[in-house]
Amino acid sequence: MRASLNKNQPPMKQEEIDQKFIRRTIALSEVALKHDGAPFGALIVKDGKIIAESANDSKGRVSNHAEVLALDSAHKKLKTSDLSGCTLYSNCEPCPMCSFMAREYKVSRVVFAIPSPFMGGYSKWDILQDDEITQFKPFFSTPPKVISGIFEKEAMAVFKKTPLWWIFGSDAKNNRPTRL
Repeated sequence: MRASLNKNQPPMKQEEIDQKFIRRTIALSEVALKHDGAPFGALIVKDGKIIAESANDSKGRVSNHAEVLALDSAHKKLKTSDLSGCTLYSNCEPCPMCSFMAREYKVSRVVFAIPSPFMGGYSKWDILQDDEITQFKPFFSTPPKVISGIFEKEAMAVFKKTPLWWIFGSDAKNNRPTRL
């Protein structure tokens, strides 16, 4: 797939588009960390344009994950709970709560940098790819296409500034401390 994000530039491949938006989620995770929050950032993109973006804001309210805030913002801006054709980008694999919301908002694609093998809604709980919940229409969509690992190293660099960095990433289960 090729798309142009700027009329004066040659069309970009989908992989290049995904990389561009994952870079933005990593920047948002840095913003969250600088404001003493957890380092998560998320975007909702449709037709190559950012519809909504958010950094994690769960200090005051635990459910204010970056993905939740971005999905809610896109819902308000687009005036629909059907976000078909949209992509949820996140610097980290969405947790189960965020994964269920992505399914209920019917996003078409979920793209993230860092897997979350202890808490992820894809690698741990398989919510994003659970075809069985598709039968509960109109609440859940068909499973979105999931792409992971884009700029994992760069995204992990932000997480390594936190004490719980070892929970995330491809090597998370190998990085577990001997004592917690």
